Amino acid sequence: MRALNPDQLRTFIEVVELGSFTAAAKRLNLSQPAVSLQVRELEARCGVQLLDRASKKPLPTEAGVQMLRHANRILSENDEALTAMQLLRNQSGQQVRIGMTMTTLTYLARDVVRRLKRDYPQLQLSVALSSSDRLADDIRSHVLDLALVSLPLADVNLAVHPFLEDLVSAIVPEDYFTPTPKVATPALMASAPFVTQNVGDVQTTLADKWFKSNGQTPLGYVEMHSLEACRAAVAAGLGISIVPGIMAAHPMPGVMVLPLDPPIKRQIALIELHGRPSNPVIDLVRAALLHCEIAPHPLPCVHKGRRAGAIDIRPA
Repeated sequence: MRALNPDQLRTFIEVVELGSFTAAAKRLNLSQPAVSLQVRELEARCGVQLLDRASKKPLPTEAGVQMLRHANRILSENDEALTAMQLLRNQSGQQVRIGMTMTTLTYLARDVVRRLKRDYPQLQLSVALSSSDRLADDIRSHVLDLALVSLPLADVNLAVHPFLEDLVSAIVPEDYFTPTPKVATPALMASAPFVTQNVGDVQTTLADKWFKSNGQTPLGYVEMHSLEACRAAVAAGLGISIVPGIMAAHPMPGVMVLPLDPPIKRQIALIELHGRPSNPVIDLVRAALLHCEIAPHPLPCVHKGRRAGAIDIRPA
């Protein structure tokens, strides 16, 4: 049996609801013979009689009652599909503004951004690079639609989608310690200047909590403008530091990577404004970002598949 014709189904529904071929023809802007023909063709396709024409107005037979139920469902799905496609077509040139840290773009989201640009050339994708706290502020201010950040965030009115757990690693200059340690303990890390990208950022906050919880204090701070600069400073022997596991997966000459003991875990999450209306283009970008491919890592510090539902962070 061939597929059902949506136009014939719609005509059948109108005839039943209006109780008249003539009234259905008027509503559908068709001739009365055209309406009668569509119903007969639908009956022929199904092989059953759908309307009882013996009375003054056409009434659905038992088969017609069942067909009416299916027809309404089929046309509802059909209309929803057409509406969704129309919306996508109208918004194919829409700008989607996403934010992330430089480290996240370089080591986690770069390939996803490239694929989005390649597969959806009409999509106007803009990327802002900043700290996690500033990205959260930009989401709240409607400057950005989506952002990839490190948790925790002291913020409200955000829908938070954690999707990756990352074990932070220590980086030290090669041959800096003798003998070469197998792990980086708080006492070991406190014996040298600590290189940080900004006092007060996520990296420093995690490190300070780690040091204090183990009764240690860094020898001092060497402040740089980025994690890449921190790694270069460590390679130059200016001190030691910690970096995300996704970054430690890419070795740099002159730098040795050590696991922290006790470990420091951080979560990477996608954030957006709570209560944002559904948008198919933003939905597409969100889904792509939540499935970033994780680069191979020489240490067991990146955990795949730690995806969870959205967590609403709102005022009580």
